[in-house]
Amino acid sequence: MSTTPDATPHVSPGRDDGLSALSAVRVVAGREIRVKLRDKAFLVTTAFLLLLVAVATVVPVLLSQQVPVLRVAVQGDAAQQTVELAAELGRQAQQDDDDVPPVTALLEPAGLPAADLELVVLEPEADPRRLVLDEDVAAAVVGDDLAALQVLGREGVPPEVDVLVGAASAQLQVARAAEEAGLSRADVMALIDPTQPRTTVLDAQPTGSVPPELLVLVFAFLFYISVLTFGMSIAQSVVEEKQSRVVELLVAALPVRWLLAGKVLGNTVMAVGQIVVIVGAGLVGAMLMGRGDLLGQVLAASGWFVVFFLLGFVMLACLWAAAGALASRVEDLNATTVVMQVLVVVPFFTAIFAIEPGPVQRILSYVPFTAPLLMPARIVLGNADPWEPFVAALVVLATGVAFVALGARLYRNAVLHTASRLPARQAWRGVGR
Repeated sequence: MSTTPDATPHVSPGRDDGLSALSAVRVVAGREIRVKLRDKAFLVTTAFLLLLVAVATVVPVLLSQQVPVLRVAVQGDAAQQTVELAAELGRQAQQDDDDVPPVTALLEPAGLPAADLELVVLEPEADPRRLVLDEDVAAAVVGDDLAALQVLGREGVPPEVDVLVGAASAQLQVARAAEEAGLSRADVMALIDPTQPRTTVLDAQPTGSVPPELLVLVFAFLFYISVLTFGMSIAQSVVEEKQSRVVELLVAALPVRWLLAGKVLGNTVMAVGQIVVIVGAGLVGAMLMGRGDLLGQVLAASGWFVVFFLLGFVMLACLWAAAGALASRVEDLNATTVVMQVLVVVPFFTAIFAIEPGPVQRILSYVPFTAPLLMPARIVLGNADPWEPFVAALVVLATGVAFVALGARLYRNAVLHTASRLPARQAWRGVGR
């Protein structure tokens, strides 16, 4: 079918074009949003991403809050005394109590793992090796001399037991040496905990509970998923309208450029909304799990990401619509959208491989396809000058204007060509009109 796509209805002299254009774009955008909200694939994808966020937020916190209960066999007076102190240190690490008992004050317990050690006292004739091999106990500590203790493990000693027993043994040996030498507690502390030099950081970078590199990867992943998902949705929507001939009614009612603008606007709103819901769910989950410090860190890092996300999404959205217009059937989308998929996938992996600061990252942060990912990354990592994001944003904006013009022309010349798949070169020349 060959129909002139620019079948713009006659505009009466008294009609306000600005208001009419705004109303038309709003109607088309609202239609795209309503269709998307009823799309099962979109709802399932959003629910799956929310589930991933919930698992990634809650599970690590729950795991970090679990205190292991370990049975430790002891044989010998020195072994029993050491493991008893190790158990006390494990409980102290759980409680994070500032009231340190005098015997444990000889060595700061900060950094020791929290654990609940249960002592199994063995008689001298018992075989601790058999208990360990049979896994009746997690480990065994044997010895009557603090300087000659032996820790037994089957395939390895649990790290909590290893660290706590080592710390307890060191404390007891220090206390015994101090007592034999007649040293006071202050003398002992001066020996084992001397005054450290004061460190001053001249160019401190903001720190948070989440490594900046992880935030960069999360933002890059969100951009990749959103652009790929909603871009394909735009293309599929266009080709479905062509197949059902609905597009002929739409073009007869309003100009093609308004139809394209409404599609881009509606999908942009949905993409941003999905990201806000996913990130918001993650932050709420983090706050409920006692990680409210994440809120300020993510909000501080997300400002420029949102700016570049909008610029990058709009830059590619019109090309996705053009790719859909070039196809005559849904089955043709794999062929007409392959270039767009490359323009999304390659920058994503490029941004991951260029995560380390350096000349490559700096150059790619100005390339239009990688700037939406790498310039926010440089800002989060703290290696971008204040003026650089503005320059990169202008580069992406200029490229976006050119791509919008390109996509609009291809879309306009191909959207009513329903007979067969139209090559991009012919659509550019208007052969399909």
